Amino acid sequence: MLTIRAMSDGKGYSSRHLEHADYYAEGERVVGHWQGHGAELLGLGGQVQSEDFEALRQGLNPANGDFLRQRQSADRVAADGTTQSHGRHLYDFTISAPKSVSIMAVVGGDKRLIDAHEKAVTEALQELEAHAATRVRQDGANTDRATSNLAIAVYHHDTSRELDPQLHTHAVAANLTYDGAEGRWKALQASGIYERRAYLTEVYRNSLARQVRSLGYEIENRRDAKGRDGGFEIRGVSEELRGKYSQRSRQRDEAIEEFTEKNGRPPTDNEVAVLVRETRANKLIEISTDELHSWQRSRLTKKGSPQEFVKPSILRGFSHLLKSDIFGIGHGHALGLQ
Repeated sequence: MLTIRAMSDGKGYSSRHLEHADYYAEGERVVGHWQGHGAELLGLGGQVQSEDFEALRQGLNPANGDFLRQRQSADRVAADGTTQSHGRHLYDFTISAPKSVSIMAVVGGDKRLIDAHEKAVTEALQELEAHAATRVRQDGANTDRATSNLAIAVYHHDTSRELDPQLHTHAVAANLTYDGAEGRWKALQASGIYERRAYLTEVYRNSLARQVRSLGYEIENRRDAKGRDGGFEIRGVSEELRGKYSQRSRQRDEAIEEFTEKNGRPPTDNEVAVLVRETRANKLIEISTDELHSWQRSRLTKKGSPQEFVKPSILRGFSHLLKSDIFGIGHGHALGLQ
């Protein structure tokens, strides 16, 4: 699923959050990488450096510190000098994997699924970038022009703030895009991306589904209580197990239900994004990656045996992991296959 968060500040977002996953492990750091034609135009490639990320956040050229946009501030200021609204500095396009994929990748140890997620993210971001645009206001015009370029810093995480296994990627774009017709950098007009959020979600899901099936898994489509498309899950990973590792989803659903009862209507996509942020823990839990993964695996056997939660059908093409002791009690035994 794709969610979009427009950020009006974001100072230190890379160094304080993106580089530390969703927990704090001393000495460990998530390394981002650049993607997008806009990044290429700026000579940015490979690993993301915090100083380059911060420069773009401010609308500066990382190479020389010059302002890239003619209009240096994106804030809207009235004639009397008061700020009417704060401009957007960053767009965080977050793409999350189905829960069953995260469980089998992180808890089950199938790193192939992590690669599949990252490849699907790359494909979705390429399509997303194609819909980047900028506003055209010259000579009385009032329209948008496709630019199809962004400078995107991509960070892959594998855990939620509540320490559940959750593959997700933060693809953070600066509020910049190069207008080739005018020969200059301008602010991003992201309305076309917002309008295609559901479509872009499907681009990611379709790519991931193809790869998951090619790895030997069976998948099944899901729909919610209202019959709406809920994407796919790996067949055999039960709803009960997915629920055990879905604390953030429960928090989100409870917040949405409370909002609906209070306002007499469901929240919009933007309001859901706000609710998600407001229900998220502010402080990162300090834990090493090894400790985290051990704790995640231990939760399999709490409040019921693993055999009750995971069915043998998920392991078609998964026999290479049976000899490992990833669950601490023998993988095959943990999955009810031996």
